[in-house]
Amino acid sequence: MERNSLKNLWLPALSCLAWASIVQAAICPGCVELDDIIFNKTIARFPYALVKFDIAFPYGEKHEAYSAFSQAAHAVTDDLLVAAVGIKDYGDNENKELGERFGIDDKQFPGILLFRHGIEDYLTFPSHLDVTLDNLKSFVTTNTELFIGKEGCLKQYNDLAKNFINLKEKEQKQRLQRAEDLKKTLKKDHEKVSAQFYKLFMEKLMAKGYDYVEEETKRLLRLKAGKVTAAKKRELGVKLNILEAFRVNVLTKEEL
Repeated sequence: MERNSLKNLWLPALSCLAWASIVQAAICPGCVELDDIIFNKTIARFPYALVKFDIAFPYGEKHEAYSAFSQAAHAVTDDLLVAAVGIKDYGDNENKELGERFGIDDKQFPGILLFRHGIEDYLTFPSHLDVTLDNLKSFVTTNTELFIGKEGCLKQYNDLAKNFINLKEKEQKQRLQRAEDLKKTLKKDHEKVSAQFYKLFMEKLMAKGYDYVEEETKRLLRLKAGKVTAAKKRELGVKLNILEAFRVNVLTKEEL
């Protein structure tokens, strides 16, 4: 009698824990769950869509990387749908036909497709690449007009930062002015903050030379490793990401 009572108490608790684990595994912030009914209509509403075909309740490093990408993408663009299709190989075999329609191999989950301006034009994430945050960013950025870089980075400003240190002073001043002009067109507060960091680093590089990149990187890393608030740590991370855009493989300009 007592044993049965304990069993009756534990079973619901175990069921709740199991369900909580399943829900936790399936969480993907910002991801839209698609099925064969709404797939076409939803894809058609966005210029671009990245869709992950996977088991019904995904988990592990690949799923975590996709979730991280979803958050990164939502922070910089409204033109990319990040979605997921859960495929079941039991019961009603939910979404199995949808996966077969796009040639998804259920032995090689996940399958990730990038749709461009509708469902007819799509690319498959290369099977030889690991599903990582950086590889997903590169895949989308390379094959669309979107730029999903490191947190805080802006495409037009990254272009201005590229090889900045090797330019002649006149060209550097032109890029600095371009950075100032671009800032006036920005609407989002976090973009304006990033733009100010780019401009600051340009001015510092012009005044102090390329050694500034390494010196400032070390200083920011020390600050980040110290006792700072979460908000300050994030700001320092953004600065480090932006500063990285000014690095060059070869320093061709002779510095005084």
